[in-house]
Amino acid sequence: MRKYVVEFIGTFFLVFTVGQTVIEPGAGTLAPLAIGSALMVMIYAGGHLSGG
Repeated sequence: MRKYVVEFIGTFFLVFTVGQTVIEPGAGTLAPLAIGSALMVMIYAGGHLSGG
């Protein structure tokens, strides 16, 4: 069950970050950096729990 909770939280933060970068159309080169950073943090935070 812990795997699913970690995957849900990681997916939520990734989708939330993508949604926030789409709202501001003038984000330029910072949008991909924000998405990549959120993905990296979620992988490091929950990768050992979800088995990824």
